[in-house]
Amino acid sequence: MSTTSKPAALAPTVRGAPDGEFLTAALRRAGREPPAGARAPRIAPLTGGRTSQPVSRLVCGTGPHYVLKRVPRRRAFARGLGTEGEAVFWLAGTTRGVPPPLANPTFDVSYHCERDEWWVLMDDVSEGIVARGHWTEQHTLRLFEALAALHADAWGEPEPTAGLGTPAGTTGVFVETAIYAATGDARTTWAEGAAGEFGVAAAFLPRFVELLGARDADTYLDLCRAWPQVVAALEQFAPTRVHGDTRGANLAFVGDRVVMFDWDFAMHGPAALDLTWHWFLQYWAYPPDDGRRSEERLWLRDAYLEHLENLLGHKVDRKAFDATWDLGWLRVFLQLGFVLADNDDAGDDPDVDRRQRALCRHALHTAQTIADRYAV
Repeated sequence: MSTTSKPAALAPTVRGAPDGEFLTAALRRAGREPPAGARAPRIAPLTGGRTSQPVSRLVCGTGPHYVLKRVPRRRAFARGLGTEGEAVFWLAGTTRGVPPPLANPTFDVSYHCERDEWWVLMDDVSEGIVARGHWTEQHTLRLFEALAALHADAWGEPEPTAGLGTPAGTTGVFVETAIYAATGDARTTWAEGAAGEFGVAAAFLPRFVELLGARDADTYLDLCRAWPQVVAALEQFAPTRVHGDTRGANLAFVGDRVVMFDWDFAMHGPAALDLTWHWFLQYWAYPPDDGRRSEERLWLRDAYLEHLENLLGHKVDRKAFDATWDLGWLRVFLQLGFVLADNDDAGDDPDVDRRQRALCRHALHTAQTIADRYAV
C-alpha cells in the first residue's frame, strides 16, 4: 500500500484540515452548489457507535450537514482484508450506482497525501438511523427488499472488473483477529495490529470464553480455526454484490430510500451473507424486546426470496440458498459470536448471567450442528 498506488493517484488530492475550502471543492466536484455556511463549517467529532476510524460532522449553519470519515491507508485490518475498502470501491464506481430503493450517501472520496488517508465524504443521514432497541421487523423487511435489489442487480455475475473484497478476506480478518484476542496466537503478520484497531474482540472475548466454559471455548476456537473450510463451502454458490456490514448502525431510512454506508466489507459472494450478518446481530445478539424468537421471524427471509425472484424474473434454487443461509450464519458466528457476551449488567445479576450463558452455548451448538451438516 504505497502512497503511489493507482487508486491514490486517481483520487483528488487534499491537504491540511477538513475546512470550508475542502468542503466547497468536494461539493463542486460532485456537481453540487455549496450551501450557505459551507465556507466556514463547524467541525464536530462523532464518537457514538463502534468505529475504529475518525468520523466528524461538518455543520453548515442551518443548511445540510455532512459526515467525513478519515481512513488511514496503512491499516493492519486492510492488510487482512486484502483491499483498502470502500474508498477504492467508490472510486472505481462499484458502489456508486446502487439500485433503488437503496442509496449510498458518499459523494466524494479524496486522498490526503500528507496523512496517507482516504477522506470519505457523505451526506449526513443520521436522523434516519434507528436507535438500538427501536428496530422492528418492518425495518428488516425494508432492508431485505433493498438488499434484494442490490443482489439482483449483479446476480451470478463473474468477479467485477473494478474488484470487491472476497469472502476469504472479509471472514479471515475478523476470525484471525478473534483467535489472537482469545489466545495471543498471531497466525498472520497482521493479526496483532488488527486486534489493536478492532477493540470489540478484546472487549468481549474474555467474557464470552468465560460464559462458554473451558471445553466449549476450545470447541469454539476449533471452529474458528476451520474458517477456510466454511469459506470454501460458500464459494461453491452463485455470487453477487454484497454490502458485507448490514448492522443497524450502518443503515438509515430517508423517505422511500434505504441508505447504506460503510462499504468497507463489500464483497463478491453469496447473497445470504448480507442477510445472516444482519440476522445474527439484530435477532441473536441485540434482539428487540418483543419476546419473539429468531425462528419466528423467518417470514422475513421468505419475503426477501419472493422479492428477489420477482426482480430476477425466475426462481432461485431454494436448497442452495438454504445452504448459504446456514453457512453464512456459521460464518458470522465465527467472526462476531463474542458480541453475545455484550451486557452492561454482566456480573451484577445471576439471572442475566444465566440467560446469557445459555444463549452463548445455544449459539455454539447451532454452529457445531451446521459445521457437522456441511462437513466443514
